[in-house]
Amino acid sequence: MIAGLHMVKSERPGKPVRWYIYAWRGGPKIRVAEQPTRPRLTPEDVAAVAAAQADAHKDTKPSNHVAGVISRYRISEHWTGLAPNTQRTWGLALDRIEAQWKEVPIAVLADPRARARIVEWHEALAKGNARGADIAKDVLGHLFDWAIDKGLVTNNPALKMKNRYRRQDRASVIWLPNDLEAINAVADQPLRDAIALAALTGLRRADLVALSWDEVDDFGIYRTAAKRSKGKRFRVTLPRVNGLGELLDELQQRPRREGVGTVLVNSHGKSWTGDGLASSFYGARLKANDGTGIWHIERDPRRGEVRIAKRLHDLRGTFATKLMTKTGHPLTYREIANLMGWSETQVGDIRKRYVDEKAIVVALARRLEAG
Repeated sequence: MIAGLHMVKSERPGKPVRWYIYAWRGGPKIRVAEQPTRPRLTPEDVAAVAAAQADAHKDTKPSNHVAGVISRYRISEHWTGLAPNTQRTWGLALDRIEAQWKEVPIAVLADPRARARIVEWHEALAKGNARGADIAKDVLGHLFDWAIDKGLVTNNPALKMKNRYRRQDRASVIWLPNDLEAINAVADQPLRDAIALAALTGLRRADLVALSWDEVDDFGIYRTAAKRSKGKRFRVTLPRVNGLGELLDELQQRPRREGVGTVLVNSHGKSWTGDGLASSFYGARLKANDGTGIWHIERDPRRGEVRIAKRLHDLRGTFATKLMTKTGHPLTYREIANLMGWSETQVGDIRKRYVDEKAIVVALARRLEAG
């Protein structure tokens, strides 16, 4: 999907379903499609959108200024080759860059002497959102690289700038049974379905909402992951753990619109969007435990109590513990790491905290009971 593209569905009794495709909300109409399901974009659609975007910026943004360069970048092959989620994230970063530098000639911003100004801008953004500031800084670097390839500039002053965001160590953050009970108590059925599927497959959000019945069989799940790793997409092959078969049987019975082939559906019987699932999840997490939320709590000797809000993504750790406790033929650290896309060290950390530690406590309790 092209960033900014807008589709409007029209349904009238006795008339075929129509889809109106616009280059952007409020922009020119590209095509009208008559079909029951959301239409896929054709190469002609993509070309028409690119032409419309180019026309929209042609007379209002000087091509040698940052705003004009960004407009050209948004219709380039480099941009259209990005995944939709990446376009969405980078698009917000480009908006920040344009808001700050739109009237500045790109050659002036690319001058090595401008680096200090770029660093100041990055640091100011980081005070409100360190992660977003780092993304904006990185996207600016990509924009300069593209401009170099196009002969617009000869220097990239955004290279090797320090990140401001410090990634939290979430290796030990997983959902426990009481956490699942708390969020299920306030979630509606479609969200409970998504949470259950995440806990029994370890799939990321983008793969959860896109997983189709064609990718499921009696032995497991076979899917090309939405997320790229080192520029490539990897094939996800997941075994059926205890409980997954029963859950899939239930999910097949959920009411769904005609033509919807995804495993999960929302309350309207349609496929979830990633943003829709995230919004529903965060709303339920906020209500859980009488409005106190769901937290992972660490007790650090120096910092005291550290509270980390549990995310949908952390259900991957819950799935990992199921693989570790699989009876019959337990999986090795390497096999689990390959399934999860983790290191063997991460697998070991989770096992030590949530599997081995629990086993030790249970063993001690039984010995004490025996006298």
